[in-house]
Formats: sequence, structure tokens, C-alpha cells
Amino acid sequence: MPHICVLLTLFIVSFHANAHRVLAYIELGELNTIQLNEHNLWSKTTQLDRPPSFKLLKQLYQNGQLVPSTLGKMGAYATKIKLANTKGENETWFVNLHINYLDVGTAYWESEQGDIIELASFGQTNSENPKLTHSQVFSLPLRDAESGTLWIYIQAKIFAIPADLKFESQTTFYRSQFLINSATSISFTVMMTLALIAFVIYIRTKYLVTLACTAYVGLHALGWFAASGSWGHLFSVSNFNPAYIGMLIFPFAIAAASQFTRLLFNCQEYHLKLAKIFNLLTISCLAFGILMPFIPFALSYLISHIIAIIWAPLCIGTGFYMLSKNDFRAKYYLAGNLLYGLTLVVYVISHTYKMVWNVSPELVVQLALTFDCICILLSLSEWLQIKQKEFQRSYITSRIDPLTQIGNRFAQNETLANLTGHYCLTFIDLDNFKQVNDQLGHEEGDQVLITTVDLIQKNLPGLGSLFRCGGDEFILVVSLNGSQNIETTIMQLSEALLKAELQLKKRGWVDTGLSFGTATSFETSNQSECLSLADQRMYKHKQEKKKTTAITA
Repeated sequence: MPHICVLLTLFIVSFHANAHRVLAYIELGELNTIQLNEHNLWSKTTQLDRPPSFKLLKQLYQNGQLVPSTLGKMGAYATKIKLANTKGENETWFVNLHINYLDVGTAYWESEQGDIIELASFGQTNSENPKLTHSQVFSLPLRDAESGTLWIYIQAKIFAIPADLKFESQTTFYRSQFLINSATSISFTVMMTLALIAFVIYIRTKYLVTLACTAYVGLHALGWFAASGSWGHLFSVSNFNPAYIGMLIFPFAIAAASQFTRLLFNCQEYHLKLAKIFNLLTISCLAFGILMPFIPFALSYLISHIIAIIWAPLCIGTGFYMLSKNDFRAKYYLAGNLLYGLTLVVYVISHTYKMVWNVSPELVVQLALTFDCICILLSLSEWLQIKQKEFQRSYITSRIDPLTQIGNRFAQNETLANLTGHYCLTFIDLDNFKQVNDQLGHEEGDQVLITTVDLIQKNLPGLGSLFRCGGDEFILVVSLNGSQNIETTIMQLSEALLKAELQLKKRGWVDTGLSFGTATSFETSNQSECLSLADQRMYKHKQEKKKTTAITA
């Protein structure tokens, strides 16, 4: 009786163990796509330095320990799946694993007749697989009514999402390959183009915010391009998985994003606490970015996820805060980072809890990032427009006389410095202006100045540029061309100024007048001499007018 109990116990344990290791069976026929859930599909096995032979793979599978899921785990796993091609014709099927960071993948086909076929290797190192971004794929050609067993070995430093399998017909795979690869390529091209635009703007303006924008967009683009597996598709790599480069770039991308945000909203001037937070995050990200290549991969993986979890609410919260302050640069910033931040958070959560995705989660985040980069450039354009308006205000303030609204001495010197060819300078001085201020008040004096400028400009439309170089002193600059008659031009100036003087007197300021002197570049060797000569002639004109007034009196 005891022996019977022991045998019964062994039978139950054996049956229970086998029940949990049921061999998957799939008929590839009517459906063009079949999804195989990874639950209790994979057996954890020994990591190898090279892809295993078929014999070794069978041993690894037999000695492996069945796991319910590969999510969040690392190392090597093996499985075998019973397949039958029931489509009624020869067909090449494609086996798709949404494993972005897969290092090594090996597959063998064992037909019912015992034939062993080594399929193309897949993964990011020494890979010959069909090229599909964000996934690893290998082809499985089957004859009509052929059946057998598919053996698969996979190895990775981390399985960020479950190692589900998708079997796709040739037509379905090529369609999805075109769409996914095109979306990835277009996304990368758009982001790099935006980064180049920002860099060109930096070269022309030297604004640090444009350099930060360049790094923000460019590093994100390069990082996600690497994470998609595209670098591995372009270059054959034997010892290193290039998909991990994206994780190593990520801290630097967030450091650039932090500085861009700080500069975009002028946090160093108006939001000091935010400026300190962004500076601290930048320093931390740069330190981690430098450190990550030298520490265990699992720790680097954890650090990158912590940075993502910190950045997403920070950028979204900053966007809402700035929008509440009526900073309209935030409308684009918030729109882009809201989408990117939310998808990034969901993406990080999917590395802990299994989530059902109809498309690659990495592709979703990359497309959201592309939209974010477009919005970032729009927010930068808003910043540049504000900067341009501030510059225009500063330009006007520094070069325009606030009373008469004509150029001041600074603008006059700027105009003289840019003169090419010959020119004519006229020095103009208001007569008895101090008397107007003393007797009638400064408001009346201001009105005399405004009216004088208005009359001179009306009498000399388009002939030259008038500048206020002192309290009641003006300089008229006329650029001459070869076809102009100098004497005729000087006569026009004299007649216009005499007419303006007469109009001033008719308006009630009978004691005022305009004394002026004109000199040309034909008479002098430089501008300083020309101005001095015009000043002398103005003074002479003023003295002659005083003598005439004295004789008349």
C-alpha cells in the first residue's frame, strides 16, 4: 500500500508538471496573423557566448525552467512550438518578436520527417533577419501541409516587454514592414531636420536657447533612432547591441530639454525656483549619462526609467504653470510635452505591467516625440518673435529721439558710418530757441522742435535723412549719386530750409529762425572735416542774420 501511494504521488506530480509545460500548437492557414501569448511559453536557460547548435538548444530547453513571463527579466530563454501549414500552398511565414533590446536570437525548424533547418539568426548582434524597426523578425518557409517543431533561443540584457510571438503571412508582413519602417524613418528625418533648423538659427543668432533646442531635438532623434534598432540594421555589429545606445543618450537629451525649458521661459529671471530645479536635473542627468556606460546594465536601465518618470510630470506641470501666467509660448510647449510625456509614462509602466499594444510601444512614443519636437520649434519661434519685438523696442529707444521721432545722434553716426560714395551734410540750428523756452515755457519749446522737424521733412520729401544731434541742433544727411548736380541739390536744401523758417514765423514764433550750413564730400577728405565745415558755414549764416537784424533795427 505505501508503494502504491508513492507511485500515485509521483504520477500526480509528473502530470502536474507536464500540465504546466503544454507544448504550443499553431495551425498557419486561414488567418494572416496569429498572436501567441508568452504565458508559460518560455523556459529560462543558460546564457551562451555564441548562438547554440540545434542539439545544444534541445538540451537547453529540456533543462530549462518554465517561467510564466519574461517581462522585466534578463538572460536567455528557449521554447518550442508545434506548427502546421494548413494554407493549402507553399508559404513563407514571418515570426515577429516585439523585443527591442534583443541581443541574440536563433531558430531551427524540425520537420516531422526529422529534417533540421537552421533559420536566419535575429537580434541586434550578427543579425541577418528581415529588417523591421522596434522588433526582431525571422522568416519561416513552409511547404504545403508541412508540419514540425519550431525551436527558438533568445538572449537579452533586459526583456522590457513580454516576449510574445506573432506569426504573419508574407503579404501581411511586408505591408506592416513598409508602414512601420516608413513611420520610423519619416519620424527620424523630421526630427533631424528640425534640429538642423534650430542649429542654423543658433549660428545666425548665437542664442543659447536655440542651441539647447538643437540638442533637445537632435539627441532625442538619435536616441530613439538607435532604440528602434535602425543603427543595427544599417551596420553589422558583432559585440555590442546598438539599440542600447538610445538608453545611454537619453539622460543627455533630458539635460538639453531641461536647459531649453529654463531658457524658453526665462526662468533665471522670473522663476528662480524652477531655474534651480532645471539646473539640478541637468547636472544630475549629465552625471548619470557619463556614468551609465561603466555601470551594470540593469542599473542604467533603472536610471533611465527614473529620469523619464521625473521629466514627464515636470515638463507637463511647467507647461500648465506657464500657461496660467499667460505665457503663450507654453501653448505649443504644453501640447507637445503633454502627448510625449503621457506616452512616455505609459511606455515606462508597460515595462512593469503587461499591456496590450496593437503596435510597437516604442513607435508610439517616437511618433509622439516627433509631434513634441514640432511643437518645440513652434515655441522657439514664439520666443524668437518676442525677442525680435524686444530688440525692435530697444532699437527704437536707442536710435529714435522720443520728442521729434527722428533719428538721434547714435542713429546719425550709424548712418554716416554706412555711407558709400559722395554725400552732402547740412548743419541746422534753431535761432533764439532758448528765448522761447525762457519766455513761453518748455512745452512751447518742445512744440517748436516738433513743428520744425515736421516742416523740414515736408519741404524735403525723400531728399535726405534728418537727425537731432543736440537740443536745438539737427544734421541733414544726403547721399549723392553721380547723376545729381551738386549746386542744384544745395540750392534745393537752402530753399526748403528758408521756406520752413518762414512757415515757423507764420505760425506765431516770429523770433525763431533756421541757421544752416552745407558742405559736401567733394570739398573735404573725411566726414569729420565735412561736419566741421558745415558747422562753420552754419555759424557764419547765423552771424550774417544777426548783422542784418541789427541794421534793420
